Amino acid sequence: MAPPKLRRLLFIVGRSRRALHDSLRRTFVDDDLVQVVLDRRVAERRRRRARPRKRERRQAERRARPEIDKQLRARGYAVLGVLTVQRAPGEEWS
Repeated sequence: MAPPKLRRLLFIVGRSRRALHDSLRRTFVDDDLVQVVLDRRVAERRRRRARPRKRERRQAERRARPEIDKQLRARGYAVLGVLTVQRAPGEEWS
């Protein structure tokens, strides 16, 4: 029988919204199904150049979830539902 899956919530709060981050952490301090984190990403590292490059070396966008970026810009936070597998007490991961 497959272990039950739990839906957890992950709040990613923008760096400029420290008060919101602190408030959410206090609100969900005893809730094991909610995690609140500050966005650790930094701005794009590549600098824009006045003259164009010959070709783009990056194969794909590294940030695979543009909807998270959109939510962070619009609201200052993003909420994700994350499925996890619940282990039985004392059970080890194989």
